[in-house]
Amino acid sequence: MQMQISYDFTNLSQAIEIAKKTAPFADIIEIGSLLIISEGVKAIKEFKSTFPDKPILADAKIVDRVTEIIPVLSQSEAKYITVLYGTSNKVIQKASSIAHSLNSKIVLDLIDPETMGQGALEAESLNVDHLLFHYPHEVGETFSHLENWEIVRGNTKLPIFISGRVNKKNIEEIVKLKPQGVVVGEAITKAEDPEAQAMSFRELIVG
Repeated sequence: MQMQISYDFTNLSQAIEIAKKTAPFADIIEIGSLLIISEGVKAIKEFKSTFPDKPILADAKIVDRVTEIIPVLSQSEAKYITVLYGTSNKVIQKASSIAHSLNSKIVLDLIDPETMGQGALEAESLNVDHLLFHYPHEVGETFSHLENWEIVRGNTKLPIFISGRVNKKNIEEIVKLKPQGVVVGEAITKAEDPEAQAMSFRELIVG
């Protein structure tokens, strides 16, 4: 099981400062959508320069213009790029084709609980590389990661990462589901002691 740490800041310097304490514990570094919007591909390049041995995921949440967007992200050294399930299948397939030609990978974000099962079922035919089982930030803490998990897991053989409100209260429940990876964000990056939290989460997730 892998641990991905999400850096969802609006300030690049602040994100890098926290990452220097925590990124060594991550298998994958995620440049959050807030950071991409506020800093652009500069954020990806800066993270890759600072952590050259860590694969970078750009949480771009792409729905369109993949012909232009994917090369920009890939050439900025994003190894993984997120595309939202819910855009057209042609867009997803094209994103996968372009990304693979540039040695990047596509992560299909199943962010809508109503379409998670269908998205998982169609994912392999769309040539994506792995799935993100994701509950939106605005959902709050009322959901359980057990919701919809079986229908998603049962409809695909692709690797699945779990994301969204992962914290110390639910991490044991999430680990028991045996995803291929877990994405942790604010529970680490906004903690009083980010380094200690990153170490603790890694022990729980990776062992």
